[in-house]
Amino acid sequence: MPEEGQAGNQGAGEGTGSAQGQGEGEGQGQGEGQGQAQPPTFDWGNFRTSLGDLGKEKSLDPIFAAEKPGEALTKSYVAAQKMIGNSLRLPDKDAKPEDRETAVNDILGKLREGGILETIPESPEKYEIKLPQIEGFEANEPLLTGFKQAVHKMGIPLSQAQGMFDWYLNFQEDQDRAEQAEFEKMKQNMVVELGGLYQRKMEAARRAAAKYIGADGDDVISQLPPAIGKRIVMAFAEIGDPLLEQEFATGGIPGIVTKEQVKTKIDAIMNDPKHPLNDLSHRQHNEAVNEYTSLQQAYIRLGGK
Repeated sequence: MPEEGQAGNQGAGEGTGSAQGQGEGEGQGQGEGQGQAQPPTFDWGNFRTSLGDLGKEKSLDPIFAAEKPGEALTKSYVAAQKMIGNSLRLPDKDAKPEDRETAVNDILGKLREGGILETIPESPEKYEIKLPQIEGFEANEPLLTGFKQAVHKMGIPLSQAQGMFDWYLNFQEDQDRAEQAEFEKMKQNMVVELGGLYQRKMEAARRAAAKYIGADGDDVISQLPPAIGKRIVMAFAEIGDPLLEQEFATGGIPGIVTKEQVKTKIDAIMNDPKHPLNDLSHRQHNEAVNEYTSLQQAYIRLGGK
């Protein structure tokens, strides 16, 4: 009996040990299985297929072909957001004026920040406009100040402002040159029209201008357009002619044509058989006739008979 009990106890022990071994084995098996388990993998192929037509976009090929599609997708998204932040957004065609101005200023600001456009000076005084290094050139300070204020208000960079200023100076120079040429042409026409009376008429005009306009009357007339200046000079020449009579009576004015000088020139023409006036076949005969007529009119006006 005791042996049976021992045997029974032993069998029970063995059974218990067997159960423990089995439990330990199972526990170890389960632990080892959990430690070696791999995380589930994401099927990017199925994901792209699930996108339908969107997944067929060629621009997605580099992402899904990458070794790590998730990382490639993230980098692509971040780059796109940065690009959107730096993008230039045009205002809508129906945008309000203030919204359009804001959009334009934003575009210009980004282009300047990127070095694509030149920045504008902070204030009009910061525009360092280069002036011509020409002897006698004097800058028109009010004009220069107004120009700087205008280009700054319009947001024009320095290099373009300099180009605009240079263009204006060149244009003004061309205008002055053209006016000077027109003045010289007008002067030559007056010489032809007045003939021997040219100097007398000019002196009469200067005296009348000085009397009725002021000491700078001659300068005032010279600043007028040639066509207008000529008409005023001719008017003043008639007004100022009597002013010369007193000077002539006291011995004449140096450089001014007198009655005697005109008569001497007329006689010289008439007594010269080779003069074009006395040769009907001469090619300058008509000009000589005009000159002689002008001299005769001048002689009569000066009191000759």
